[in-house]
Amino acid sequence: MRPDDIGKIFGQDHIQELLINWLEDTTKVPPSLLISGPYGTGKTTIAKLLASRLAQSDTDITEINAANARGIDDARQWAEAARFSPLGLGSKVFIIDELHQMTTAAQSALLKVIEEPPHKIHFFLCTTEPSRLLPTIRSRCTHIELRLLSEIDTTELLAFNFQGKLSEEIMIAIHKKSGGHARDAVKIAEMAVLTRTVSVADLNRNVGYGYQEIEAILLQILNQKISWHGAVKVLNQITDEQILSDVVNQTIDRAVAEGVPEVVLHYKDFLEVKVWRTEWKITAHQQALFFATKMLGNVI
Repeated sequence: MRPDDIGKIFGQDHIQELLINWLEDTTKVPPSLLISGPYGTGKTTIAKLLASRLAQSDTDITEINAANARGIDDARQWAEAARFSPLGLGSKVFIIDELHQMTTAAQSALLKVIEEPPHKIHFFLCTTEPSRLLPTIRSRCTHIELRLLSEIDTTELLAFNFQGKLSEEIMIAIHKKSGGHARDAVKIAEMAVLTRTVSVADLNRNVGYGYQEIEAILLQILNQKISWHGAVKVLNQITDEQILSDVVNQTIDRAVAEGVPEVVLHYKDFLEVKVWRTEWKITAHQQALFFATKMLGNVI
């Protein structure tokens, strides 16, 4: 479920006027635009809305996932394609998602065309990690940064999309589970409506726990110095593998950012300890999660 106009994008008031101006006068849209922000906040949605106004033909909009096409040959291919004029009367637009996944060499190959794009050629670059881009790419682009939703933003978004099907209490609980990520909030809300959720207890049972809730539970475990038995009892209530993976990945990323990369090595070693998993009858994800939150306690 993606908004079909800028007015339906919630929680990004700081850039709303700018986007409206660009949509009203597309000549003001910068040829190289960097859109950054956490996942699920509307980066590709905004890129597609702008592209739909700029291009007069769908064939003039090229969407690229740099996580799958990240090499120097890919970048050269896009730069070559940018040399050709659009088929329609409008512009040709390249939307490159997950740009930070591209190799340094590929980013360098793309730099020239981003720096001086041909007439009627636009590059919209989307990333969750702008710090991993070459400084020269960041400096050559107009940069807009999206934010996580506040509680009010999330409840407004869900009220608009679900038209009275969710109580305010449920919407606030969904916000906490989503951590301010709009896409996650909508997915959780869809599940809540589908399962006819009427209470927060139902929500926890039907859709599980969110990242922030898991973190809070496990930090509480650590503060109380609870036993492995107690920890496993809580962990067994958390079964969403994707959420567990996110917790581990975010913890490791934070550890590295804080200058303790040795955590990564300990993490790898820990996963190889099979006997603990057998003895305590926990899954690999649960084991990794418990270890990661121990490290998290040392980082924050």
